[in-house]
Amino acid sequence: MFDIGAVVALDEAVDALCAQPVGSADSAQTRMLLRRLQSGIDRLEALKATGLDHLEETGAFADDGASSSLSWARRELRLNDGEIKKRRAAGRSMRLLPELGEAARSGEVRLDHVAEFSAGITKVGLEEMAEATPGILLPLARVAGSAELAKAIGRMEDVVHPERLDEQFKRGMDKHDVTLTRCGSGYHLVGFVDIPTGAKIATWLAAASAPRDADDDRTGAQRRLDAIRDLVDTTLRHGMPSDRGVRPQLHVMVEAEWLAGQRGAEGPTLSGFGPVGPELFGYLTCEADVTPVLVDGVTGGATPQADVLNVGRTSRLATPKQRVAVLSRQGGRCAAPGCRHTVLEVHHTSWWARDGGRTDIDELVGLCSRCHSAVHAGRLHVAPDGRRGFVFRRGVGTAGTVLEDHGRVQAHRLGRYLRALSVPDGGQRRDPRGDPRGDPRGDPRGDRDEEDAADDGDLRDDADVPLVRWCADQATP
Repeated sequence: MFDIGAVVALDEAVDALCAQPVGSADSAQTRMLLRRLQSGIDRLEALKATGLDHLEETGAFADDGASSSLSWARRELRLNDGEIKKRRAAGRSMRLLPELGEAARSGEVRLDHVAEFSAGITKVGLEEMAEATPGILLPLARVAGSAELAKAIGRMEDVVHPERLDEQFKRGMDKHDVTLTRCGSGYHLVGFVDIPTGAKIATWLAAASAPRDADDDRTGAQRRLDAIRDLVDTTLRHGMPSDRGVRPQLHVMVEAEWLAGQRGAEGPTLSGFGPVGPELFGYLTCEADVTPVLVDGVTGGATPQADVLNVGRTSRLATPKQRVAVLSRQGGRCAAPGCRHTVLEVHHTSWWARDGGRTDIDELVGLCSRCHSAVHAGRLHVAPDGRRGFVFRRGVGTAGTVLEDHGRVQAHRLGRYLRALSVPDGGQRRDPRGDPRGDPRGDPRGDRDEEDAADDGDLRDDADVPLVRWCADQATP
């Protein structure tokens, strides 16, 4: 039975909190206030979404003379239509996925996460989402942002509906439009380009607009505009380039399992864009350089990544092949936990000048410029973890706090789960744990011994099966 007294108590508690002199709070009190406020707001937003769904389902809005829940919430809650529909959909998703509702109302996930589950029900299907939510998607949502969750659900959609990727590619090919129009004191540039062209432009622009040094105080927009201006100036001064020298590379990565036609394997990924379909993959790789990278499962530890075969050299600078290996191993992103910036620099974990470090793949880690600077400033520490991976610490050297990359851990769990979605010859869908069917809410990693069960961070359970990650480098024209 619903207790209206709890609502009255909430009003009284909020009144008491708002009466507090926030300006008198010390540092610790201020931080605690903000954390608790955010947690409380998240929980109440989930409760409001549940209430709006209940209002819609029961038709209670009619008792106030409203024609719909939308008009009632617009009038009584002063919300716009977009906000109402988003929260009503979130309430429905929490009703259809009870574990999600419990997590949202307890503050473990935010309404932005719930919105991605709502989108997943529409794009992937309720049955698939209900199966993946308890063991795969919800643990990811607890430790990652909504954008990472959206990517995971997108990967599920690619497996369940692989034909949609090439449909997007074909639709984009029909929308070419770039317009430069004189506007007031300047020009207005607007348009739409297809996936390959856009990815090439993004790859070049990211490299050309990077800060020149530590004193470069230009905004990102200013740096991008300067890069375009410099390119145009160079072209007008020297003509169109006719050689194929060293230039930023566009990377397309795909696993051997997908090339072999194994259902559920992760498909091609275009660096800077995301998953692509087989037709676009064929187009991109038609004239590309191919670099096979042998990987042996996934490393364990707090920062899991692809376990790449050592291709070390004795020179100080990483070779082009080593840079490709580092990029492939980390999925093209900075290795620091929580950072998803583009990998721009390769760092020796045993410093070349200070420690006499070797230029071997086990000693090389890809970091964005900011994280690389933090390492050399002593604010961030990285070292090999003894399992062909790396461990990051915040604080003073080996005594600092270990930073775990929860997002990557959950991403690798998702990858194993998607591989288990294959359909055997009998046509019966295989349970993610390995049995033909079974409790869909069981552990998607299957039967494990006590040692494996005690260490959820150890992801080497498939390390006996070497994989080949195939990377195509396509020079931007």
